[in-house]
Amino acid sequence: MPTHRVNLDALIKREDFETGGADSVGGKEPIFKVEELSHDRMYFTVLRKPDFQRTTNNWSPEMIVDLVKSWLDGDLVPALILWHSKQSGKVFIVDGAHRLSALIGWVNDDYGNGAISRDFFDEIPPAQAKFHKTTQELMAQRVGSYKELHRMVMKTLPTDDPEKVRRGRAIATLQPAIQKVEGDARTAENSFLKINANPATIDPTDLDLIRARRKPNAISTRALMRAGTDYYAKLTKAKEIDSLAKEVHGIVFGPILELSTQSPDVPRAGQPYSSEAFKMVLDMVNMFNGVTPAMWQGQKTAGKKKVQVAQLQDDADGSATLEYLKKVKDIGTLVSDNGTLNPGSLGLDQAVYSYGATGKFHPGAFLAALRLAQELKTTKKLKVFTRVRKDFEEFLVRHKFFINQIGHSKGSRTRPVESVLQMHRIILECLQSGISDDKKIIRKLKRDSRLEELKDVSNIPKDDTKRKKFSKSVQDAGVIRSVLDGRERCKLCGSRLPPSCRSKDHKQRQADQGVGTLANLQFTHPYCNTGYKESQVAKGKKSK
Repeated sequence: MPTHRVNLDALIKREDFETGGADSVGGKEPIFKVEELSHDRMYFTVLRKPDFQRTTNNWSPEMIVDLVKSWLDGDLVPALILWHSKQSGKVFIVDGAHRLSALIGWVNDDYGNGAISRDFFDEIPPAQAKFHKTTQELMAQRVGSYKELHRMVMKTLPTDDPEKVRRGRAIATLQPAIQKVEGDARTAENSFLKINANPATIDPTDLDLIRARRKPNAISTRALMRAGTDYYAKLTKAKEIDSLAKEVHGIVFGPILELSTQSPDVPRAGQPYSSEAFKMVLDMVNMFNGVTPAMWQGQKTAGKKKVQVAQLQDDADGSATLEYLKKVKDIGTLVSDNGTLNPGSLGLDQAVYSYGATGKFHPGAFLAALRLAQELKTTKKLKVFTRVRKDFEEFLVRHKFFINQIGHSKGSRTRPVESVLQMHRIILECLQSGISDDKKIIRKLKRDSRLEELKDVSNIPKDDTKRKKFSKSVQDAGVIRSVLDGRERCKLCGSRLPPSCRSKDHKQRQADQGVGTLANLQFTHPYCNTGYKESQVAKGKKSK
């Protein structure tokens, strides 16, 4: 999963069109100069983007710098399309949120880690801070910062650069091109949908979510991706949604990390804030709440007959959204917890389950790991799994290239999930029946039609490469190898134990007069400490 780009999402507040009044302000377009985009100016405070607007994080530093440079140099920049609410006086960005955010970022020196962003986000991820700094440096090199150009024009900063002086004067003279939407809130919404109906403009999944934005799966997804930052103020249970979404975001993604040679661990669920993460979270919400595409994307047809499927209803007050988030929390804590929220957590190491041979995070493998945990619990096979868990996970580590092969052959999103899950099932069946030889297990795997493409060869970049420098895939693969080699082991099952999933275990149980001394402390998976350990104790008592 690629790291997200420059995150400008905090720079324009979100709000529902419907809270902005019925009609637009008549007359001319709401003209402004770029200096009005400063966070302490009145015009900035009335700017809004629709609540369903995509996350504004898809531009690279180069794209932002080029936009600002093009505008200052008088090059052609597409017009902003605005809707001015008559009732509230707020100005909604129907089209051009990225372009306007780039200008706001320049004026306020905020590309994801400035004052506005730090106030908006609870935590600034390392990658976000890195892109902020990169954009700052590139802007200073190619254009000049807003503050620098402003000071040059005001002659408080000496300069012999006429180009920068000319650009500085543009701050006071140039106005962004604007088109205005006339009509009510519904007209403004329809304009947005029409403009973005072209797949080249907006991803089809994003467009589906916009149309279904009042349904609980859409609200849950966006609330999770924003970590509960005031997503849907109209709902009476908005504060509860915000609180729960923030908690579940932490459970799913864990500490915000980068996959780098300096990182001591790997991102639990890949990098958040990317389009791939957004789709993965949507798939996760749908998957563990039993939502199919036909339930929220409209009726599908089979031949000449419509397939009648019960449609997912809009969430009137937020109650359904809370239930959706609770189910995601349940599966999240079953997979990744230290026993505080879920004493029966398996504490699966995603460095084992979700990262392929080249160090790439695979969303399909991550979802398959969640499905595996759910299936083991539902079928009451957690104890059986724990007995062979070490051998099972060692097989996955030895054959990480299987994740790459399945992903390559099946495609993206949820397409690889069933194949990866079937691979897990077959490996477990072999180990439980006493088959531990890799070649025999692989032969079993290849007999399944969903896995017949598997090849027992590694696709890690070859050591005989002629490249002088290490490629990104080699570096990432090295990080995964280092993390796996250095992992602590559960003292009960012998499998790898992620630091965030450590459960404190008494070697001699408290029930058997065990005390809280260092000598009596060991770290285990939560389930190994509770369900599995207790079953072994009970089994021992029965055998006496």
